[in-house]
Amino acid sequence: MSKQEKPRVVQQKDNRGGRREGAGRPHGSKNIYSSESVKKLESLGFDPIEKTVEMFYEVRDAIQLLEAEGKTTSGAYAQLQTTLGTLINNLMRYGYRQVPEKQEISVEQKQPLAVKLNLPGRKLDD
Repeated sequence: MSKQEKPRVVQQKDNRGGRREGAGRPHGSKNIYSSESVKKLESLGFDPIEKTVEMFYEVRDAIQLLEAEGKTTSGAYAQLQTTLGTLINNLMRYGYRQVPEKQEISVEQKQPLAVKLNLPGRKLDD
C-alpha cells in the first residue's frame, strides 16, 4: 500500500444484541438439575455434598501434615490451600443463596445541569 492510498473501512451491520429468530434456549428444554439427574445420582448411591465434605477433610489433613513438617512455603501447600477454599465455596452453595454480583440502580428523574463561566473582565449576565 502506498502512502497516498488510504485503508478501506468496511462497515458491517452489528448483529449483536436484540431479539433474533431461533436464538436462546428452546422452549420446553430441561434444566441441568432436573429430577432425572437427581434420581440417577440416588440410584448410584452418590451424594455430591457428602463427597465434597470428605474431600474437604482429606485436604485439611494434608495441610495439617505439611504444617507439622514445616513445609508451609512449598507449592503443594499453596495448592492445597486453594483447593480447600474452592471446596468451602462449593459447599456454601448448598447452604446459602448466592449474592448477586451486579445490581441495577434506576434513577427516577434526572435534574438538568447548568454551568456558568465567569471570564476575567466580563460581567455575569443573568
